[in-house]
Amino acid sequence: MRSLIRSRRSEPKALSLALALALGTPFPAVAAEATATAADDPAREKFSEGNLAYDLGEFDRALKAFSEAYRLKPLPAFLFNIAQCHRQLNNPSRASFFYRRYLSLSQGEPANADVVRELIAEMDAKVRVQEEQRRERERFARDRELQKAREQAALAEARANEARLAANPSAAREKNGASEALAMQVPDASVQTDAGASKPWTRRWYVWAGAGAVALLAGGAVWLATAPNPRDTTLGTVGR
Repeated sequence: MRSLIRSRRSEPKALSLALALALGTPFPAVAAEATATAADDPAREKFSEGNLAYDLGEFDRALKAFSEAYRLKPLPAFLFNIAQCHRQLNNPSRASFFYRRYLSLSQGEPANADVVRELIAEMDAKVRVQEEQRRERERFARDRELQKAREQAALAEARANEARLAANPSAAREKNGASEALAMQVPDASVQTDAGASKPWTRRWYVWAGAGAVALLAGGAVWLATAPNPRDTTLGTVGR
């Protein structure tokens, strides 16, 4: 945050200093000198045009003017102003490039070198953020295209199946008949369960039949044992 505040506060001075360095004139006399000799020096005229556009916030126009000034007179100070325009236009990669070219091509270390290095660090950080945002947008676009392709493929397959069935009605009837036959073959577990559980065990005929036989046998045994003249329960012996 300190870097950003410092760079912005020092920006007007740095921009004016770039003009002074480009024209080879002392700093206090920059404005008057530029006005007096603008008609005699096309590069100076373009610089004045760019500086006015920059002050008005017309950064595209300022960039064009500074670039033309550099073509007319390739002085490193113009590169700094070009970098400033790119920074204002949110082109951090281009801004970082021109800041570096400014430092590289300047004779010795310029007076605003520390400010320029801070601006380079700021622009490089923005480049990384923009690159990550670009990759995220690309991932989102790819995922959306894949989803769209899957939906289109599924729709095309469904339409193809409908077309085949419409072209061959017998196949459609066979398909429906096979589905109905398969449904009939599957036993209904709920019906079987209800049928098996419809009568409790005490009401089933075979349970009572067996129970009745046991009761009759038991009654016969009791009657034999309590009869007035009980019969022999055995055949006896030959001698008896």
